Amino acid sequence: MGQVNTRRGSTRSLEVYEEIRSDIMATRIPPGARLKAGPLCERFGVSLSVVREALTRLSEQRLVRSEPQLGFSVLPLDRAGLEDLTGVRVEIETLALRWAIGRADLSWETSVVAALHRLGRTPVSEPGDQNGMISEAWSDAHCAFHTALASGCGSPLLMELRRGPYDSAEIYRRWARPGAVREERDVHKEHTDIADAAIARDAGLATSLLEAHIRQTTKTLLTSDLMNSTPD
Repeated sequence: MGQVNTRRGSTRSLEVYEEIRSDIMATRIPPGARLKAGPLCERFGVSLSVVREALTRLSEQRLVRSEPQLGFSVLPLDRAGLEDLTGVRVEIETLALRWAIGRADLSWETSVVAALHRLGRTPVSEPGDQNGMISEAWSDAHCAFHTALASGCGSPLLMELRRGPYDSAEIYRRWARPGAVREERDVHKEHTDIADAAIARDAGLATSLLEAHIRQTTKTLLTSDLMNSTPD
């Protein structure tokens, strides 16, 4: 019976983790917001231990931070943090892509082409949205494309390590000034060029394009209204 309860608790903790993570990624909970255990317990109808387990997991992925006496809060946005995050992402993403190209097979190539096609056919903004905010559908397709590029690396550990930095970068992108990451850029061409180089097995060009793509997004975000109003 104890094992059943433990399994049920772990399953519920995973569900709570996924719900909170979804709220953070969809910008329903803003950066820096406190995540109070009491209200979360009431919202999900679970015990304190279940909520703490979920928040601890989010903390390990650097979407949430834990501070003594203050508890948990969503990771705040700051320029230094974004620059540091970018450097880490470049190293992880280019390493994964280089390994993927070295181990490339037809299945990986097909997944990259399919993900690029889906991304290109997905509207960046919701129909009728006058603010030009990035849609969840496009964000999902964008995530799927970059995940497809890395997925051929053959390393579950590397794939796990890349998820946290990618998600953290996504929060910056979602909270930036509407349209910021698309301003004066042909992002779909950038994605297409990366995919073409990867499929051609040109690791040097593919990783160089991927690094430029990531760093250009950071450069644009650093000049956005959001970051200009964020303390250093």
